[in-house]
Order: sequence, then structure tokens, then C-alpha cells
Amino acid sequence: MSEVRTLTRLWRGLANLQASGGRLAAPFAAIFAAVFAAILAATALVTGLPAPARAQSSDAAASRPMSYPARPMRLIVPFPAGGVADAVARMLAERLSARLGVAVEVDNRPGASGTTAGDVVAKASSDGHTLLFHQANMLIQPGLEPVPYDVVRDFTPVGRVATMPLFLVIDGRLPMQTPQQWSTAVRANPSAYSYGYGQPGSPSQLYAEYAVRGLANGVPLIAAKGETAVVQEILAGRISACFCSFAAVQTHLRNSGGQSGAGGLKLLAVTGMTRSPLAPQVPTLQESGIDGYASAPWYGVMAPAKTPRAIVARLASELDGVTGEREVRARLMAAGLTPVRDSPEAFATAIRSESIQWQVILRQASNGGEP
Repeated sequence: MSEVRTLTRLWRGLANLQASGGRLAAPFAAIFAAVFAAILAATALVTGLPAPARAQSSDAAASRPMSYPARPMRLIVPFPAGGVADAVARMLAERLSARLGVAVEVDNRPGASGTTAGDVVAKASSDGHTLLFHQANMLIQPGLEPVPYDVVRDFTPVGRVATMPLFLVIDGRLPMQTPQQWSTAVRANPSAYSYGYGQPGSPSQLYAEYAVRGLANGVPLIAAKGETAVVQEILAGRISACFCSFAAVQTHLRNSGGQSGAGGLKLLAVTGMTRSPLAPQVPTLQESGIDGYASAPWYGVMAPAKTPRAIVARLASELDGVTGEREVRARLMAAGLTPVRDSPEAFATAIRSESIQWQVILRQASNGGEP
């Protein structure tokens, strides 16, 4: 270290001499600077001090983009293996794995109405290697019970994959042909009709609750063990109507706006902002003059909060590519879903607006229709 101190004193002296107009400083300044830097670099090997060249190399390394993904990824799914949602998640994982160049493993975490899976991802590292595949129910659950996370604060939206429009379905033996006729009949004689639903806290239940809000005598709301069971109860004449997915009813349609079938169900209208390509001649409730049914359940992918924008953009781009594949779109349609090509910004906007809508519906349903 004595050499370093000596050189430092010499350098300062030379600098002072040059600043004072000394004639010998300029010719030797460049040579002395090169020698000084070389000795510092050599000294750093012994002392551990950072050499200038190494500092520059570190700065360059820091400026290089991070390699992503750097290891296998997990797609956390709040549904048990089997069923439509799990099948969609596995199809996405397979396609994303091929596009990203790493394995994407589906990790089924059913339980607690989906909050178990959500909690895992909310607490995961924000490095983009743990993702959540969830549905719109996660916007409803906070209005029904405490959940261990905040949907807006603790997740970064990547994109929706598909929507699952719910159709207003009634027993085909009933005379009503339009949603207005159905609504008028129910409000005139509430006890003569009933709604069924297959999952507590689902959009199907909330829309049924919303449909009968404000009725003095109420309309029976009947829970069944799944959507298939609801359909069977309608066919048997024990339930009058439901808000059901197309996949659950398509083989039993009697009059569905152009769809043919040998069964006994009618499609009167569909939820959402636009008509469904699954049954394009069936009007939306909104265009039928019945407000409050603009939200259609969706399936989407989320990352933990604070995931870097570059990673979110990469994931969104690959996800958009997957949902743009012809085979993927065909498989989604066959499952009664409408493919969506989404962006993180559009998904975030939908989450904020639909969260408010579902909570309003929950409040009105619980208050008998009062806001």
C-alpha cells in the first residue's frame, strides 16, 4: 500500500504543477496516468480493490437484459385435474412451454374457492416463473368472505385467454320466447318459477340472485351439484331456468336461435357486451333492454405483483400467440368458450371495472335489490 500512497502524492503534485502552468507537467501527464492506472490494477489483485477495467465490465453486464425464462415455470391452477378449466390450463402450459423453451408445469391447487391457489402466487417471487390461471370468480370471492390477498394490489394481469358467456336458459316446455317475456312472467308470479346454479359464489349464482332482486315473495334459488346437475333438474321439470354455459346445454337445445337439438331447453339471451359466436342469433340481455349483465366470466393468466414489465410483455406476447393459433381457438370453442386475444392493460381495466360490478350485484342481491 506504500506504493499506492506514494503514487497518489506524486499524481497530486503533478496535477498542481500543471494547474500552476508548470512546463514539465504536460509532456509527462499521459505517460504518468497510464503507469498509475496499471499499478492500481495490479495492486487490486492483492488488496481486493476494484480495478477500473473490472468496474466497466460490471457496468456493461448490468446493462445487459436478463435472460427469461431462466428455469422451468409453474402454472398454478385452482381447479382439480379433469374438467374444462384444467384442460385449458394444460393446453396453455404445453403451448407456452414450446414458445418459451422451458417446461411449464401445471400445479393443481384446488380448495377454498380458489383462494389457496391465489395465495400461492400472491406470495411467489416476482420473477415471472410462477403464474396463476384463474377465473372471474376471484373477483366475487372477496365480497363473500375474507381472502388472503387483494386482486388488484397483489397480482399483475397478463391476459385473458377466453370468456365463458352465460346463457339465460329456460325449460323448453315454458311458453316464453324472449327474455322480456320471461322477466315479466317471473315478476308476476315469482313462486311459480325457480333458478338453479351449480357453484356457490359463481357468476351463475350472482346473476340468478340479481335477476330476482326486489321481488317481495322471492323466487326459489336451488343449488345443485354442478352445472350438469342443474341442466338435468331443468330437463326433469324441477327447476325453471339457469344462467349456464353453452357447453352444459348444447346437446339439449330445442330453440336456440338457429341451433338444433332434440332436447328441451331454450336459450333466451346471453350475458356480456356482445353476442356469442357459439349462438350468434341469441341476443344479449343488454340489447334486450335488461341491464346489469355486461360481465362475462373469463379465464386468464396473472403473475405476482411487481413482475417486471419486460417479463409481463413477453408473457403477454406469447399468450396472444397461443390464443391466435387456429387449433387452440377451435378447442376453446368446442369447450363452449370464446377465445380472447388480450393485453395486460385491457385485462387490468376489466378487472377493476368488473370487481366493482360484481360487488354492486352482491350488495343489491343481499339487500333485496336496494343499492
